Amino acid sequence: MRRCGWEKRVELWFDGEGAPTDPEAAHVAQCPHCAAQVAQWGALRSAVRETAASEAIADAQFPAFFDGIREQVRTPMRPRGHRKLWAALSLTAAALIVAISAVVVFRDGPQPVGATVIESCSTELEGATIRSYSSDEGVATVWITVSQDDVW
Repeated sequence: MRRCGWEKRVELWFDGEGAPTDPEAAHVAQCPHCAAQVAQWGALRSAVRETAASEAIADAQFPAFFDGIREQVRTPMRPRGHRKLWAALSLTAAALIVAISAVVVFRDGPQPVGATVIESCSTELEGATIRSYSSDEGVATVWITVSQDDVW
């Protein structure tokens, strides 16, 4: 449906901002768009009024209401069967992760340290000689020998 230019005026008088004038009332009676809007707003307003009513417990109804609460409090809860299953699955998954991690970490053992290997050595001291060797225990030794005349 097409909108007409009377929507704002019709909305205002429907909300109680003023009494409908004769031209507005005549327009709502003739315009199908405005008549449909007014009918829809009226239905919404009555639905809101119906839902706004709150239920209350009368004094005569209170014992029956409280008996229902008392019955629910005293009834023990049924154990849920899936709790134990999920707990067992979680524990199994955690143990599996720990076992796999331990195997990965300790699988090969410690690797030998290659820091004591001497690949090359040299000096810029004149008349000095260098000797290097590594023992079976992994100790590397570098000897620098200088002539007796160069010692201060």
